[in-house]
Amino acid sequence: MSYKKIFWGVVLVLIGIMFILKNVGIIYFDWVTLWRLWPLVLILWGISIIPAKDYLKLIFSVVAIVFAVILVNRYDDSGYYHFRFDRKDRQRGWNDNRESYQESYDEGQPLSQPYDSAIQQAELKLEAAAGEFKLAEDIDDNMLLTFYKQGSIGNYSMTSRDDSTKRYIQLNLQEGKIKMSNRGNRVKIGLNQRVSWDFDLDIGASSIDFDLSKYKVGLIDIDGGASSIDLKLGDQSPETYLNIAAGAASISIKIPETSGAEIKTETALSSRNFSGFNKIQNGLYRTPDFEKTTHKIYIEFDAAVSSLNVKRY
Repeated sequence: MSYKKIFWGVVLVLIGIMFILKNVGIIYFDWVTLWRLWPLVLILWGISIIPAKDYLKLIFSVVAIVFAVILVNRYDDSGYYHFRFDRKDRQRGWNDNRESYQESYDEGQPLSQPYDSAIQQAELKLEAAAGEFKLAEDIDDNMLLTFYKQGSIGNYSMTSRDDSTKRYIQLNLQEGKIKMSNRGNRVKIGLNQRVSWDFDLDIGASSIDFDLSKYKVGLIDIDGGASSIDLKLGDQSPETYLNIAAGAASISIKIPETSGAEIKTETALSSRNFSGFNKIQNGLYRTPDFEKTTHKIYIEFDAAVSSLNVKRY
């Protein structure tokens, strides 16, 4: 029996066992962690072309997989929460020898920008780095933007400037205090619906879940690495432009049926699901009613190993 058949059979069995153990609560991992293991694919590919006997290749492959899992779990012991074999430890807030982490997580950091009736447009430039970012369901009418962070990743700084009727807001992580812990950073952002918003998001290995269906949105630029992107767009503006450049990402976009949409994509090893779109030519897709609609959404994807899903609601 060939090495390839044995190897891929073992890999599928191991992946299935991992998901079973995750579902019953014995281990915990997230998708960002799995994406960070992509160099393992190169290692296994290299092993497959070594001029050695099949049983030796199989042994080397299993050792490489086990070593990679152990290495990720060692990062967990030093405060980088990615892959854990003790779910109870996660549920009780990483106590015992992790008191300093819990204290940092509970502190939180609030930031805000006051609303000014002279401001008609706003642009948010965000350096996310790592963590989970969501939009708050409501916001005080006296605020243009609110920002609340919990986690150990470090504090953010906020700067802003006005240019006529537009305000530019920049949120950056403070240098020297960054800890790359995806599960140690939770952020809620509140946005005032009375202004039109542009976004420039450098999300790194983050997860963003933005429901922008009630907002006037002009431009969204997203630069992501091993990220999870979930956006819901609305029809409050005549035109909305969405540009996403990503590495190993899971991307899900929801657009309203009342809007016409166009997708341009330059992707390598990516899966695509553009429900409700017609293929115009290679790399170009449009909704059937694109030319007739008063609100249009223009989407551009430049992704590597990614999952792309766009659907209408």
